[in-house]
Amino acid sequence: MLLDTSIIKGIIAGFILSLPFGPVGIYCMEVTIVEGRWKGYVSALGMVSIDVLYGMIALLFVNKVEDIIIRYEGYLTVLIGIFLIIIAIRKLTQPVTIKRVKHEFKTLLQGYFTFMFFALANISSIAVIILIFTTLRVFDSESPSMLCQVPLGIFAGGASLWFFTTTVLCKLRKTVEEGNLIRVSRVASCLILILGIYLIVQAIIKI
Repeated sequence: MLLDTSIIKGIIAGFILSLPFGPVGIYCMEVTIVEGRWKGYVSALGMVSIDVLYGMIALLFVNKVEDIIIRYEGYLTVLIGIFLIIIAIRKLTQPVTIKRVKHEFKTLLQGYFTFMFFALANISSIAVIILIFTTLRVFDSESPSMLCQVPLGIFAGGASLWFFTTTVLCKLRKTVEEGNLIRVSRVASCLILILGIYLIVQAIIKI
């Protein structure tokens, strides 16, 4: 029963953490529309991998991570904002082409590590994970196997949700005209730019 409960809680946490909101989630969806389903999905798995890592950190060091978050959150948020602004400006100043789907290992790996970096720099997500774990009463379990079950659940939940999201976007990519997809890409780039600026301003105010 503990096995089922822990995995289910992990899956729920993975679902919540992988909801495609925020600038990086929007960027990942834009990548899916422009460069294809598998590029978007593998890129999303980079974020999910860091969710698993931060989930394990939250389980092991729940009482010690708060000071680290407070100390470095602002600076890392500024860094994320700068990179998002650079990406958005590049996308807005260059012509958008809806690429033919090519599953090249190099580009897939590049997408994975790019989004892994974004997720890794978002250290405040540990606080969100702790809040989710507290709400789901994950910390109430004293089972040693919880340290394996919960991260496994996070990965399963996040990977499943992003598989669904990228599949839906892939269907959209096939049915919508290329001109409209380019407009969607432009709008997404504008949102990424605005959210990048917002992150920097918010972080500077906190610092």
